[in-house]
Amino acid sequence: MTIKVDDHFILIDKCAEQTRIVEILNNKIVKFIAWFDSKPPLIGRIYDAVIIKKLNGGLVRGKIIDNKILSIKGVPKSLKVNNKIKIIITSEDFEDKPIQARILPINSKNFENLDDVQRIMNLFFKKNIPVIEDIYAVYWDALDLDNQFVAALKPKIELSDGGLIWIEKTKAATLIDIDTHNLLLNSEDEIFKFCKRAFVRCVEEIKLRNIGGMILIDFPRMSYNRKKKLHENIIEIAKQYFIEGNFLGFSRLVLYEIYIPRNFPSLESFYVDSNSHNFQNHLRSLWRKSKEVKSKNHIQFLCGTNLFKKLKSRKVPSFINIVERSDLPIDYGELTEKNI
Repeated sequence: MTIKVDDHFILIDKCAEQTRIVEILNNKIVKFIAWFDSKPPLIGRIYDAVIIKKLNGGLVRGKIIDNKILSIKGVPKSLKVNNKIKIIITSEDFEDKPIQARILPINSKNFENLDDVQRIMNLFFKKNIPVIEDIYAVYWDALDLDNQFVAALKPKIELSDGGLIWIEKTKAATLIDIDTHNLLLNSEDEIFKFCKRAFVRCVEEIKLRNIGGMILIDFPRMSYNRKKKLHENIIEIAKQYFIEGNFLGFSRLVLYEIYIPRNFPSLESFYVDSNSHNFQNHLRSLWRKSKEVKSKNHIQFLCGTNLFKKLKSRKVPSFINIVERSDLPIDYGELTEKNI
């Protein structure tokens, strides 16, 4: 069904009116971005902006043509209020935060000629990785990525060398508890090594789940010197995953504080509605069948009343006949071949 591919590649699934980009390493998901094609992403768009306020560290507030206010990074000190600049959007629009952008480098003229997918690939994915276009979601299905995502949303994560991580999201912050859980650690040095290993898994989960904003990590207790050393290690590890993240250190409550700019919606926002998720899978199954079927005749999709109403307004392969059956459950769907 699929050809042999490298252990590390990027899969672009443009199927059933949705675009999904996923980075796969050793058959496991490490990064995911998606959007419905009826609402193209804001990220990657290029605008002319006017500086309206200068802040610290190359950060300014800017305004684009529709008067939308942005936070723009990387602006040279030489530029003043009312100067015009060209920017590229680097985050979606979230209620509690201004849209993030950065100044477009002078040597990035070709960036404007790229489509949405290409610009986002350039912004958020590693370079020089093989890219596979999966217009029928065949690879997606063969790799069983949906079940990987569902598993990734579980709050409890068991570490292979022992111990647990619990992840809980609130409106204000994401809370992560690192628990030794029956792991016998006989010295502070062993606790320190455990915390380093556990933190690597934490940043992998943060990246996969698209978690942004304030993140608080509760590590097992250790001395001040060990916490200081752990902080140094955390910065070294985390900057490999989140270049723009701020790793603030331990608070007075002995919680480790991280701030990561929010770019895309979290992973759970794509999987929280099981009905919508199941409907998208029905659509993808139709397109996969259009790839698999040798003879494009006598194929029908039997569905209940609810599913029929949704499907009749969507683009599906022309040779598949959508058949409404009132005797079936309202969201039932099944591909069949007519008996002749």
